[in-house]
Amino acid sequence: MNSNLDIPWQKIYDFILSCGNVHERKDFCVEILSGLKKLCDFDQALIYFLDGNGKVSDQYLINIDKQWSTMYLEYYSKAESGFYNLMKNLRENPAKQNVKIRTWEKEPITEFVSNYIHPRGLKYSLSFVLYDINGKPRTLFVLDKTKDEYFTEKELKVLNLAVPLLNNLHKNFFFQQAIRQGEGHISWETTNLTPREIEIANLLCQGVSPDSISKSLCISQATTYKHIAHIYEKMHVSTRQELIVRLLG
Repeated sequence: MNSNLDIPWQKIYDFILSCGNVHERKDFCVEILSGLKKLCDFDQALIYFLDGNGKVSDQYLINIDKQWSTMYLEYYSKAESGFYNLMKNLRENPAKQNVKIRTWEKEPITEFVSNYIHPRGLKYSLSFVLYDINGKPRTLFVLDKTKDEYFTEKELKVLNLAVPLLNNLHKNFFFQQAIRQGEGHISWETTNLTPREIEIANLLCQGVSPDSISKSLCISQATTYKHIAHIYEKMHVSTRQELIVRLLG
């Protein structure tokens, strides 16, 4: 029997269409959770909104006391060498599946598991990330189950089909933001910058720090600062603000 026949194509289509009709990023992400509840069973959920440097700038919680999120962000995301930091190593890779699941009973008994996961009664956590136009993680979703029922094969198929489509819709918010900020009107060919320098200048204009640029592009900080020095020299500026003004005319 063809398992594709079990996939609720019409529901997925309606879900994506509903999300695509929302024009504010946070409302769009909340709509995703609302729609997923009809396609995938979960008991608790959270959304973390990340800035250009990968720091949590906002959140949205369902059936989770805010104190748990605060405890995680202020302590457990940094404890145990950041092993359970949800924002760690989230660079976009289209070749890999974006949906990940943790079975907490199979995790080693650590401080985080004993003092954070078990008191919350979590059995499974499913996560996926939506990215911006530069492939940087900007919105993180976590769906938690407190009952001992694993995510079904059908639910995982639905998520793996829907998330890439949602990711494309999500990127549009940053494309439109770039246009509103004028970045879409920069005539890069007149700047005499190399392709790598253009990439770094674009990230600088978005407020991304040199440290985050190094991590994002997998280059050393020394190399990043060398590129920035060349950019400033070619553009005859000495600060990021001057660079933005010069590039945007």
